[in-house]
Amino acid sequence: MYKLLLFAGTTEGRELAEYFSTCNVQVTVCVATEYGQTLILQRENLSVCAGRLTQQEMEEKIIGEGYDLVVDATHPYAQVVTENIRAACEKTGRPYFRCLRQEESAEGYANVLFAEDTSQAAQMLEEIEGNILLTTGSKELCQYQKVSGFTERFYPRVLPLANVVESCLALGIPAGHLIAMQGPFSEELNLAMIRQWNIRCLVTKESGKAGGFDEKLNAAKKAGILTLVIGRPKEQSEHDTVQGIREKFQQQYKIAPIEKQKNRRYFPMFVSLDGKSVQVIGGGTIATRRIKTLLRFGCRIRVIAPELCEDCRKLWEDRMIDWEERAWQQGDCTGELVLAATDSPKVNEQIVQECRQKKITVNRCDKQQDCDFYFPAVVEHDGLVFGLCSGGADHKKVKDAAAALRKSFRDDAAME
Repeated sequence: MYKLLLFAGTTEGRELAEYFSTCNVQVTVCVATEYGQTLILQRENLSVCAGRLTQQEMEEKIIGEGYDLVVDATHPYAQVVTENIRAACEKTGRPYFRCLRQEESAEGYANVLFAEDTSQAAQMLEEIEGNILLTTGSKELCQYQKVSGFTERFYPRVLPLANVVESCLALGIPAGHLIAMQGPFSEELNLAMIRQWNIRCLVTKESGKAGGFDEKLNAAKKAGILTLVIGRPKEQSEHDTVQGIREKFQQQYKIAPIEKQKNRRYFPMFVSLDGKSVQVIGGGTIATRRIKTLLRFGCRIRVIAPELCEDCRKLWEDRMIDWEERAWQQGDCTGELVLAATDSPKVNEQIVQECRQKKITVNRCDKQQDCDFYFPAVVEHDGLVFGLCSGGADHKKVKDAAAALRKSFRDDAAME
């Protein structure tokens, strides 16, 4: 079995980590921070380690722990890290593979300026008036200190981590200017921030779809403000997409997903939910249908969602559920049972990862492999409760069987 060292820290890195965890390979994922470590679920053949490594430390790790292959899925702008990984592979004689997200074009957008790097961006901002929304993180914030009105005009958007916030405050950024939030950020949220702080220029890197590049450009366009795009460093080696890496590893090294039992069987255990705390992340149709089922069994339901569909809002107005009107954030999972039911696969994945680390039972609406339990079709009659489930394999069969039971018992309280 091959041993694989994966340098991650991006959406692509997490996708590859999840993919390789299903394969016939032993993989170690390296991320820069402890926060990045929380985003990747450790499994039997996958371990995660946090901490920035020098080139020498990378070489020692590759040789000392006997890795056969190295994949670099770090951020497109982490140029120094990429150079160190590539050099460590050359020194140790290990194959090096670069996974890189596809570039996005800003063509067709008005009021867009381009800078080769952060240094040039800072020089250009000296000539631009008004408040600046900086969406490039905290790492290079110090390079903007020489821009006139730095402490008055800049509004940096950074990760909500204590050390990050402290570093920004130490550079003189007022607390009221610091936007410490975890993405993804929608076009609407970007636009709201632009309007809230009277932003005249949005600074971004060409971060691709995973980095919300389009959402930033569209928000700036709607607001009629400038966008300053910092170009990517030029790659010095051949690179592939996530799909390209998968195909290459299958062809060259026969690294592929292990065939698992297709029909996993679930034990039908009936448990009391009376008085228990259930969190539902999402307020759409699926979430509402499951909330209605759960309400029959006496649990306390708290919904986290920016908005509710009409049926779900009615439940809230009738005080049958609690509602926090906001998007889910890392650290929110505290219930005894959690339902990931947002319309974002990325957010649902993060919810599942957090629940697994906290040992919280979780159900994910859009991916049956991530579910600790399934929602059965439920039929009640004369003190009897029937729960029907097919392990997620055949929803129609379950629906038909439940309908037959309801017809047989004339179940007027039918639910799903």
